Amino acid sequence: MSRIVPSLRPLLAAALCALAAAAHATDPGVFDDRLVIGSVLPQTGPPSLIGKAGVIALRVWEKDVNARGGIHGRKIELRVEEDGYVPQRSVQAIKKLVDVDKVFAVVGTSGSSHLMAMMPTIEENQIPAINFAAVAGPHFTPPRKTVFNVGATYCQEITGAMKHLIATRKLQKGKFALIYQDDDFGADVKCGYDAALKAAGLSSAIDVPYKRAQKDFSAEVLAVQKSGANFVLVGGIISETATMLKEIQKNGMDVVRLAAHPSHLGAVLQLAGSAAEGLLIADYVPPITDTETQGIGRLNALAYRYLTADDVKAMNRYSLTGYVAAMLLESALQACGRNLTRACVVQKLEQTKNFASDGIMAPLSFGPGIRQSGTRPILLKANVAAGKFERASDWLTDK
Repeated sequence: MSRIVPSLRPLLAAALCALAAAAHATDPGVFDDRLVIGSVLPQTGPPSLIGKAGVIALRVWEKDVNARGGIHGRKIELRVEEDGYVPQRSVQAIKKLVDVDKVFAVVGTSGSSHLMAMMPTIEENQIPAINFAAVAGPHFTPPRKTVFNVGATYCQEITGAMKHLIATRKLQKGKFALIYQDDDFGADVKCGYDAALKAAGLSSAIDVPYKRAQKDFSAEVLAVQKSGANFVLVGGIISETATMLKEIQKNGMDVVRLAAHPSHLGAVLQLAGSAAEGLLIADYVPPITDTETQGIGRLNALAYRYLTADDVKAMNRYSLTGYVAAMLLESALQACGRNLTRACVVQKLEQTKNFASDGIMAPLSFGPGIRQSGTRPILLKANVAAGKFERASDWLTDK
């Protein structure tokens, strides 16, 4: 029997310990009893309408999963970082989640430019990430291996909604106008407007840009009125949309008005009042008040069970997209079993086919090189007297 030289015993012991540790090594955020998930969303200022609503849904999901015993015995531990909707702070937030909190995955990646700012950190660490708040072309073209996007771009939803309206409202001889913000958001809205008109063999009567944070839209709306337009794509967000609608009403204009999904918020109805009546919205989720839809009804019931009445009141469309993203992540986590790795979750997300969210969104599917899904739009219509948006169509084609 061979004997180990005494002086080598400490080295051998260290080597054996290292081998044992390597054999049991796990990805960051994975513990025997818990799983750490991160999120970067604005929690202050006007953008908090987006971020707080998303976090509410994630908190509901966290509490519900844990009440059901967790993911293969591991409880979800959600860590939320505020970024103030500032890209530089988004970078600081994701680095805090990765370096300090050691998160396993991220669900919720703030706004469009904010995700792009965080992308190097996400890709370097190969973190599974699901974007549900603001989807833009650069997020998935070219495809990012670990980043999955839930929902349509503004271009996609506007294209689908306008093509549907042109066909169903017989607007082939109509006059079309666009008021759009002179930035990336406005460019994506204009992309959908241009694509829909081109597909119908039509042209725009007038395109009117405006500056970000602009307050007065009298000149822009007057220009649209003088063009003779009977269809206006109102390319605002919240206060801009409300102000444009009031100006259109003041000028006595009888026009079809369409807006992108950032205007699908109660604040638009409150600010615009009667001027919002009949406003059409292109979105890819139904109204949060549509509790007859199974998935929305379940989210509302869980929110009342786990959170406060004020939290429930603060929910909006971003709660729906956040809930779908969380359920999608849960599906991948469950599919990977107890031996959980980031690589496995990315693989399971990529293999997703026709993931159903009980009516909140059209079915989701991904694949090799496919990192966006849920792009089929739905039309909504403002009912000011009821203080809510209502369905105005079924799911439309995204082609």
